[in-house]
Amino acid sequence: MSEQVASSREDFQTALRKQQERVVAALAAEEMIDATPIVRDDETLSCEEYVTLVYELHHVHLPELQAAGVIEFDRREDIVYRGERFDKAHPRLKYGRDR
Repeated sequence: MSEQVASSREDFQTALRKQQERVVAALAAEEMIDATPIVRDDETLSCEEYVTLVYELHHVHLPELQAAGVIEFDRREDIVYRGERFDKAHPRLKYGRDR
């Protein structure tokens, strides 16, 4: 496997694993955001990886956050808002996962 392909694969795994945390962080700064994957500028994804990331965001990550009351996900408008439990979950998600 080439170094570029391995790097892309690592970027994909990181972007996939961090989506919930990135959504919560984005909502901490804004009251609503588009329901699109949050990918850092230094992460490189193939078209297939990006499509997979979109699918996972819409069908796994956002529904999980919505079920927990952290966010509200408007599928028709493709927009994410803070949920009623956002303030309680925000510090836990921000500091609890990667430590």
